[in-house]
Amino acid sequence: MTEPHIAIPLPQQKTPPTSRLTWRQTSIGLVLLLAFWAALLIIFFANDFIGARPLKAGNVSPVDIRAPRRISYISNIRTERAREQAANLVADIYTPPDRSIALQQLRTAQDIANVLSNIRQSSSLTLEEKRRQIEEIEPVPFSPDAIDTILQLDETRWQRVVSEVQRILDQLYRRGVREDQVEARRREISSQISTTMSDAESLIIEEWVAALLVPNSFLDIEATENARENARQNVQPVEVHLEQGQSIVRAGEVVQPEHVEALEALGLQSSTPSRQQIASTALLLGLLVLIVGLYTARLHPYTWQQPRYLFAYLGILAGAAGLASLFLDAETALVYLVPLSAGIMVLAGVLSIDLAIVASLVMTVLVFDMTRSYELSLYTLLGSSVGALAMWQLDRLQGFVRAGLLVGLTNVATLLVFALRDTSMEQSLSMISHLGAALGNGLLSAAITLASFYVLGQFLGVTTFLQLWELSRPNHPLLRELLLTAPGTYHHSIVVGNLAERAADAIGADSLLVRVAAYYHDIGKTKNPVFFVENQTGTLNPHDELNNPWESAKIIIGHVTDGIKIARKHRLPRRIIDLIAQHHGTTMVSYFYRVAVREYGEENVNPADFTYPGPRPQSVEAAILMLADSVEAIARAEKPATADAIDDLVCSVIAQKLQEGQLVDTNLTLQDLEQIRQAFIKTLMSIYHPRIKYPKPAPRQDFINLVHVPLDELTPDAEVAHASSAR
Repeated sequence: MTEPHIAIPLPQQKTPPTSRLTWRQTSIGLVLLLAFWAALLIIFFANDFIGARPLKAGNVSPVDIRAPRRISYISNIRTERAREQAANLVADIYTPPDRSIALQQLRTAQDIANVLSNIRQSSSLTLEEKRRQIEEIEPVPFSPDAIDTILQLDETRWQRVVSEVQRILDQLYRRGVREDQVEARRREISSQISTTMSDAESLIIEEWVAALLVPNSFLDIEATENARENARQNVQPVEVHLEQGQSIVRAGEVVQPEHVEALEALGLQSSTPSRQQIASTALLLGLLVLIVGLYTARLHPYTWQQPRYLFAYLGILAGAAGLASLFLDAETALVYLVPLSAGIMVLAGVLSIDLAIVASLVMTVLVFDMTRSYELSLYTLLGSSVGALAMWQLDRLQGFVRAGLLVGLTNVATLLVFALRDTSMEQSLSMISHLGAALGNGLLSAAITLASFYVLGQFLGVTTFLQLWELSRPNHPLLRELLLTAPGTYHHSIVVGNLAERAADAIGADSLLVRVAAYYHDIGKTKNPVFFVENQTGTLNPHDELNNPWESAKIIIGHVTDGIKIARKHRLPRRIIDLIAQHHGTTMVSYFYRVAVREYGEENVNPADFTYPGPRPQSVEAAILMLADSVEAIARAEKPATADAIDDLVCSVIAQKLQEGQLVDTNLTLQDLEQIRQAFIKTLMSIYHPRIKYPKPAPRQDFINLVHVPLDELTPDAEVAHASSAR
């Protein structure tokens, strides 16, 4: 038996939109390029990139430097050092003893004495009760031995103990108790006690006085600082004399701050470029800017049409150049840790890989002109280029770790190329830290890239995979609302997401984007969920009660515009909103259109009232979503029982969308459509488990060459299937 075949008509070719730039776009782009050129000039000359670099403290001097002439100068470093020494000789200044504190503590001592006297003289308390009450006296924690002595002393000896406590406290407070002397003063108490006191009485006095001893003289910060400042000001500036030919710093010697100061006084630290050097550098940077400008304008005109893209591109490049100028002259492993690859990886992730590669080449030229180092230049080129390539279709957090490791390993390999040429022990030991920094560079670049994705994505309006992953979580408020108010639509969206994701994977489209867009493409149905058949649980159909095809069509069509409003309210990414708007294109709600024609006559019905506002799909992802949406809705309505039925269903949907011209604004090829068809069929077969007829029929021909079936016989699209099934 011959299989039924369905032909898919070829779409008419559409002329691609013009990429000509307006005068305003061109002007803004040129201004940005000029600003970029000026920024690079400032970065280069600010870092003294021409000629010998100034010596820095802590570096090793490569040559002997002697004073070319006799000179005397005021050494700020030596003067400041002398002033600090003078200030350090000034002792801390404390306030005079505060008599009010002494009086307060003396009153407290007398109050405690009165309490103790009352306890001693009480006849109503037992000995144990007296001990317990004395133990509870604050703030003096008397020891058991001291308590026993207090209770045993006769009144005369007791009054002598109280007087001795008052005398010693008064004496100590008159001398002054500084904040840092409390413990020292407590250690002096025993030596202040009168020799007429017994050891037991001395114990009471020592514990009593120690508990009441608090500081009454405090550090006077203001007076101390004033005294030290006066000491600083009294130091005369230190003048240094250098004779002609006198050695300033020797080759191999670690440069000290005094050496740098002497070189600056002699004018040996400046490296003012000549006019020829300025002109050559300006010309080099101008050529690089010209290359960037021509490449972006010709091959990526959108960066000029939306200046924020060009601004971000040039800004990241300038930032990387500034970072290089600050750190690439270091003579430690730090130079290999500078994350120049991060900027290139960000550009690859949010713009395009080829733009990132161009930026990598430009960055390499800049690094070479800054350092004159082939090693650092190759290190920059290979690391950043691998980083850009590692960002290809990156849609997992693990991908950043993988990209960082790739960059780090590339950096390590680059250093090994140069290290293997020098096998000295000193080089081998330093190389260990260099290799560690190179590996860390990759991981640091990946971390910076990940952190930059969200901020830069918001600025450029680019939908990043981080946003998509967040939106794909089932607990997102919109998805939860969809599940609760329109459970049938929620299930439909999940299945559409699976269909669309497999189709996108088959042709290399953005599968994460189309899957997440599928989850949200029908959120507008939450406004009127019962008017859509997948949410109807009974036999009643609200459309029957309306009995007005125009109103029914308005509700069906309105779920797109409502979805756009809801998406904007919840700040969904622009690309998701675009796919919501385009997933029905400019198709017609044909069921209600036919009802209107049947009841009111074709001449009284305006097709525009039954047509989605569009636009038609403008991207491959939007086209996949449209096809997946229609295929799922029709499959759910028809429940195909065989593989042939599924194949015919998918072919009919693709044929209809092609015949209606819904796919002409996309870059889909016939090969893409064939792969999409096969992906849809595999997914639907896993859902519906169709029965396979035996014996197996002859292989199906390429569905593009199948027999044409009139449009009227094609299975209706998603909303038509909804309405037809409901009625």
